[in-house]
Amino acid sequence: MNKKILFSAILSVLLLAMGCGENPFDPDGWKTKSYENFTLRWRVQGSNLEVELQGPSTGWIAVGFAGSYMMHDSNIIIGAVSGSSVSIRDDFGVDSNTHVSDSSLQGGQQNVSDKAGNEGSGSTTISFTTPLDSGDLYDNVLAAGQSCTVVLMCGENGNDNLDSDYRTIVNTSITI
Repeated sequence: MNKKILFSAILSVLLLAMGCGENPFDPDGWKTKSYENFTLRWRVQGSNLEVELQGPSTGWIAVGFAGSYMMHDSNIIIGAVSGSSVSIRDDFGVDSNTHVSDSSLQGGQQNVSDKAGNEGSGSTTISFTTPLDSGDLYDNVLAAGQSCTVVLMCGENGNDNLDSDYRTIVNTSITI
């Protein structure tokens, strides 16, 4: 009888965790959040955050970390895939609907490495590594265990122009 109660309790915790959209139980340390047709995977590796984002567009997709409202003040990583070419850029949300490249701002710099991506079946996937604390004025400091708002965005299908308007934008939260 006690085994049945224990099994039910464990199953309830797992189902509760899955129901919130974030899976904290990956043995390699990856966490996953599925929200509004986006899937975000991330893990802390030393002083870096490794990220994989899949979005519902064959155009550009983006994730913004720790902003105050929509894109505003977010550290945005935006990317697109065209054939075998992958473009990923480190941006900053200058207001709720506008972002610009960090390197276009006084003192800003690109702080993204290990860039990769692919496109298929109506979606785009990008992956990258970014420092938890880059020292860049336009990158928010992140920490393992920190609750963080994220903004997920995508452009129109086939639109790989990283400066174009979004088709979809949603906010959610994760625990780094």
